[in-house]
Amino acid sequence: MPDWRSYFPIIRDRARAPEFNSLFLFVTSRCNSLCRTCFYFDKLNSRDDLTREQIERLSATAGTFRKLWISGGEPFLRPELGEILTMFVRDNGVRNINLPTNGLMAEKIFQTIDYVLRNTSDASIDLNFSLDGLANTHDAIRGVPNNFVRTLATMRQAERRYQGERRLRRNVLTVITRENYGEVLRLGLQLLENTESSGHYFQTVRGGGPDASLQRMTREQLAELHRRLMPVHRAYARKLFAHLPAGPRHVAEMYYLGNLRLHFDLHERCFDAPARWPMACTAGQTSLVVDHNGKFRSCEMRPVIGDLAEFDYDVRAALGSAQMQREVAAIPQDNCWCTHSCFIEDSSKFSARVQLFEIPWAWWRQRWDRLQTAPLDEIEKFKSVEMA
Repeated sequence: MPDWRSYFPIIRDRARAPEFNSLFLFVTSRCNSLCRTCFYFDKLNSRDDLTREQIERLSATAGTFRKLWISGGEPFLRPELGEILTMFVRDNGVRNINLPTNGLMAEKIFQTIDYVLRNTSDASIDLNFSLDGLANTHDAIRGVPNNFVRTLATMRQAERRYQGERRLRRNVLTVITRENYGEVLRLGLQLLENTESSGHYFQTVRGGGPDASLQRMTREQLAELHRRLMPVHRAYARKLFAHLPAGPRHVAEMYYLGNLRLHFDLHERCFDAPARWPMACTAGQTSLVVDHNGKFRSCEMRPVIGDLAEFDYDVRAALGSAQMQREVAAIPQDNCWCTHSCFIEDSSKFSARVQLFEIPWAWWRQRWDRLQTAPLDEIEKFKSVEMA
């Protein structure tokens, strides 16, 4: 059983009054993939990326915030990415950087990560490798021959290079689609067994990508897949928190698994049509999305509402603008509830109800599902990490 006394520091840290917490920054429109799942496909490889000076102005006006979500394009195609990330850690107090990659440019990735680790001391990095299926499926979805093999090779190099570096988590991200649905579990089990990844996370297709057929699944299919993926998450939880003493370890595992199960619940609930979350969406209040060209939005799934150039690239001015106030008021009126995990996560941090009740309840339900219906072959395969 968890030591509930260890749970309260989490509550104090996360269930707090809404404040600007997260910047979603598209550092470049350049990309070397042709992903059929990409909601940003019609803006890629433009010639109007923000300049270094404009990004410096963003940092200078943003004040203190905790989470920097990097996007693109392929972020590692931004030449000065390491310097940009370090600037936000140094000048804005960023504590975590979320950094996705297709894994095709190992040396650029390592140069950037080395620079940030060398020039910062507090911030953690989630380096997220995209793998959307086994080899043939992943390559077909991504539009790059041998993408799977090349990404896996980069992951193995990263394992050797950063072994023991606790500030860097090396994760895998998978977008669930009609084409990979039947092999997502197999992919998860193979990566769990054969790599040293810190975690593996699964997201439903979102937005208006170039291939709408990839979204053709049923809610029931998604729910069944989520149920079968939970043993993978439980195995990662055991690995991720193995270094902690027993009490904090149990609490950390409970929070981690409950949070993931809550995300799965909301993915299922909102899969066919919007369904209200157990917390308010705080997009545009606690977070801001800045596109590669300085246009800004409350959420990646919402339309552009302004141009930072009109505000002299002042982040706080954009957040306090009349456009943003109208946008924040419109989100609940539009019944805008979605499956976007980044904004589920960001919004849940400011809800005492979610932190105190929804996440623990989701943990109990996934535990009950495990005892009642978890496939025996999966449990046996990972008995060494599942048994507690």
